Amino acid sequence: MMDRTLVPLRGYAVGLTHVGCVRDENQDALFIDETKGIFAVMDGAGGLSGGAIASNLVKEALAEIPDPANAEDLLEQFESRLIDAKIQIEKAAERIGGGPMGTTIAALLTHRNNFACLWAGDSRVYRLRNDRLEQLTTDHTEVQELIDQKVMTKEEAKNFARRHVITHAIGSGLDLELEIVSGNLRARDRFLLCSDGLTGHLDDTVIENFLKSAALGSTAKDLLDGALSDGGSDNVTVVVVDIDSTARVKE
Repeated sequence: MMDRTLVPLRGYAVGLTHVGCVRDENQDALFIDETKGIFAVMDGAGGLSGGAIASNLVKEALAEIPDPANAEDLLEQFESRLIDAKIQIEKAAERIGGGPMGTTIAALLTHRNNFACLWAGDSRVYRLRNDRLEQLTTDHTEVQELIDQKVMTKEEAKNFARRHVITHAIGSGLDLELEIVSGNLRARDRFLLCSDGLTGHLDDTVIENFLKSAALGSTAKDLLDGALSDGGSDNVTVVVVDIDSTARVKE
């Protein structure tokens, strides 16, 4: 991530989360700080209350990031806070008996004209640019590894019994392994961060149509309602981020 002498851009976001139609507890969490350029979705794993604890510990850690001096500083501060969050998750796991506790994360960092997308697990980041949807993240799951190895097709994966088993997370007993992609922002880019409670019900074509069709606030609600109306079998969290100049007047 390197700053360029261009018109500064900024992300404007709306985020929503819902327990869904089946679960008793919402173990998802979201974080939005437009001023610092930090947007994130976390999907807790670990059973009982462990997932909710983990996702919210990451949320609390992100809230402690100071105003960044530049794009590189923002990235360094973000990674440092995730290391701190992992330590706190490990301590929390010990307090409730030492069982595994963890959370996914899908995050978007923006600074002036640059972005970085970091993730662990199967929460996703999409970008809509010039009316074309692109998935920027690749799921860290057993089933995605089988797809990559051409052992299984995407259609076959939909019925795979272990399709929700993740291979990366921020948690106890796990190495902290984040994947990252970065690039330049453009005005009118639209990003979607979401937990698998959304993508488990809506395919990419439906997501693309929602992202194309409405204003920022309406899009987030339409996506959430779409997953719930299809059964809402998991917690659902969405953050929609519109990129525009810093002079933009918010809706």
